[in-house]
Amino acid sequence: MRGVPFGVAVVAAGLYLLRLGQAPFLDPPEGFHAEVARSILVLDDWVRLSIDGIPYFDKPPLLYWLMALSFSVAGPTEVAARVWPALSAVGIAAVTARLGVLLGGARVGMVAGLMVVANLGMYLYGRLVKPDVPFILCLVLAYAGFAVAYRDGGRRALALFYVSLGVATLTKDILGAVGPLLVVGLFFLLTRERPVAPWVPWWGILIVVAIAGPWYAAVEWRHPGFLWYTIVDNHVLNVARQRLFPDEDVPLGSLQFLGVTFLAFLPWALAAPAAVVRAFRPPWEDATTRLWVLIALWPLVVIGFFTLSPFKLPHYALPAFPALALLVARVWDESIEATPGSRRPRALIVPVVIVFALAALAMGLAALDRLPLPAGAMDNVDLASRNLAARGQALEGAPLAAYLPVLRSSAIVFGATASVLAWAAWTRRPALALWTALAGTLAFLPLAGDGMAQFAQSRSTRPIAEALVIRLRPADDVIHEGPLETSASVLLFIDRPVRIVNGARSNLAFGATFPEGRERFWSGGRLQEEWTKPGRRFLISAVDPARSVVRTLPPASVHAIAHAGGRWLYANVGD
Repeated sequence: MRGVPFGVAVVAAGLYLLRLGQAPFLDPPEGFHAEVARSILVLDDWVRLSIDGIPYFDKPPLLYWLMALSFSVAGPTEVAARVWPALSAVGIAAVTARLGVLLGGARVGMVAGLMVVANLGMYLYGRLVKPDVPFILCLVLAYAGFAVAYRDGGRRALALFYVSLGVATLTKDILGAVGPLLVVGLFFLLTRERPVAPWVPWWGILIVVAIAGPWYAAVEWRHPGFLWYTIVDNHVLNVARQRLFPDEDVPLGSLQFLGVTFLAFLPWALAAPAAVVRAFRPPWEDATTRLWVLIALWPLVVIGFFTLSPFKLPHYALPAFPALALLVARVWDESIEATPGSRRPRALIVPVVIVFALAALAMGLAALDRLPLPAGAMDNVDLASRNLAARGQALEGAPLAAYLPVLRSSAIVFGATASVLAWAAWTRRPALALWTALAGTLAFLPLAGDGMAQFAQSRSTRPIAEALVIRLRPADDVIHEGPLETSASVLLFIDRPVRIVNGARSNLAFGATFPEGRERFWSGGRLQEEWTKPGRRFLISAVDPARSVVRTLPPASVHAIAHAGGRWLYANVGD
């Protein structure tokens, strides 16, 4: 059984770590996070995060520290940036497998470890430069530590719980520890555990404070108001949609959020409701059985909270996926063993057959240009598309021909998988169906990666950056219209600060209130004043020309140089 997590990690590593540099940085969000990490090295400041000289307070430093280390070795490349989320996904697979072995045996562990990485949601974010997947690894480690401590006792496992919460607080936000603590509290309430005090030792709280406290205190000392911004504005007021420093992100509705979550966890989401209900079925006669209640509470709290919250983005349910994988793996395992009260094989297999068959049909029709993408579909899953739509602007994408190899190969994979699944359903062989569905999903995900790479190419800032770099002289100014995060990877190519026009509604809004950031932000009027002065200036804009600030500039002084990835490059002096 000890080899199960290692085997799962090997499969996950092959899936997540290969071809990390296949696509250019996707803006937003990757270039922004990469440039924050590069700034650590440039400024040699490991306490205050910044970008373009502007203090950045939206995320804690751990991912940026790790990227700065890899950048110091390999440079600010896509691979050096993405390796940390990818390694975190491998870790999630291994720890989930270990939890599965602990709670249900070798097969539950292996299946859960594979399920948690064999879904589109985790795969895409596990190869994207964002702190979410490293944060999820911290949460999984915390739950694993608590589970071992609850079942077997011992301070070491409980210490792991609190260490993981402390590291989570340095990975995504200061409230990162609240979720697991709330879940554990509800667990104790349901199981009527007494006493609770031994589970909240003084040294556990001290561990969390010792890990996270120094950095938060140092930033608050250097930038008073940081803690208010992080806790109150970025969380409490954000939930209430009353932020004083809002960004441009447009939240999903509750039904949209549930739909995106369901699609992201397919095909395993089909059995998730029954799996959650199964976990709450009494009797809870021993520690292991009771721990399944904890695992079921985990996704209910995450998904339930964000469903009710006025603010949620497409990836906010990802922390629930490891728990859902464990629950669904248990249901399949019981069906294979024909445990009394287990789900009938066909009840599990037939919905999966339908999903794979429909996916094969959809991919085939799309490859034949007979199934256009529904209007607004990208707005539900891609935040940048959603933000553009809110401004009345459509996302520029690659033509269908660029995706034909992916669509054709995916249709073949889904069709072959559906055929074997249909045979498994006919012969009532749940084990064959389970491993076939896993194999089909694992075969599809690299194809999804190819599609994602093509999508990133179509939205890349690299052509704009290259057109700018070959023209840029030491005295030239560079200006960006709109939030800097929309084109931040351009900063990786140039050696000077960028002025930002009409971009205060962004992740840098609070940083712009400090003296070192204030001068970076210009109004449209300031641009008009500076544009016609002696000297050469370049303007990068992610705003459609019909709505862009260039309309306010003297037409004779606006020279269009390049257009790519939904961005335009202008200069006040022609080539």
